[in-house]
Parts: sequence; structure tokens; C-alpha cells
Amino acid sequence: MAANLNAQLEQEAGEELQAYKTLQGHVEQLLQSRGRFIQQRVENEAVRDELALDEGASVYKTVGPVLFKQDYDEVKENVAKRLEFIAKEVQKVDDQVKAKQEEQQKIGELIMKKQTELRAKAAEEAKKVYEEQMAKQA
Repeated sequence: MAANLNAQLEQEAGEELQAYKTLQGHVEQLLQSRGRFIQQRVENEAVRDELALDEGASVYKTVGPVLFKQDYDEVKENVAKRLEFIAKEVQKVDDQVKAKQEEQQKIGELIMKKQTELRAKAAEEAKKVYEEQMAKQA
């Protein structure tokens, strides 16, 4: 019966560990996504700053091998909208990362609890075996 209980606890701990690893993978993916958004933000901020240097300058957009002239105000507005969008996306990812990390922490605590239970059961079993051996020797 004790072996069965230990096996059950080990299985539950293993399942919790797998869930923890899965969440860790999700967090890594979210952090990679966040990194891409940050890179896009930096690029767009550079464009915004460059546009601010020369108000009303001619702005061109490369499409394949061709340059198309763009309206300065429209480009400036598009960059501002992209920066706003990126900021919202970074916030969404940050919120998701926080939620996943909180869930990961809860699972980590469950794993530690199950491991503590397993150790206590093993110590209890070892004590019983020791006492039985001592009783046989007496």
C-alpha cells in the first residue's frame, strides 16, 4: 500500500513537473515575441526621430527596386500609430508573461509540497524497516 501511495505521489509530481516545463516553454516564446516587439519599437522610434529632424522633408518608401514618394504627415502619423500599437502589444505580452509566471510559481510550490511528502513517506518507511531490523536483532 505504501509503495502504491509513493508511486501515485511520484506520478503526480511528474505530471506537475511536466506542466511546469510546458509553462516555461510558453514563457520563453512570449519573451521572444516581446523581444521582436521591442526591436520594432526601436526601429520605429529611430524613424520618428529622423522624421523630426527635417520637418516637411521628402520621404520615400522602398517597395522592391522602386522608391515611392510618401506624404510626410501621413508617414509621421503611421509611425506614431505603429509605436502605439507596439506599446499595446508589449503590454499584452508582459501581462501574459506575468500570468504564466504566477501559474508556474503555484505549480512549483505544488511540486515542492509533493516532493516533501515523498521524502516524509520515504523517511517513515526507512524508519519502519530500521525498527523491524532492530527488533529482529534483539
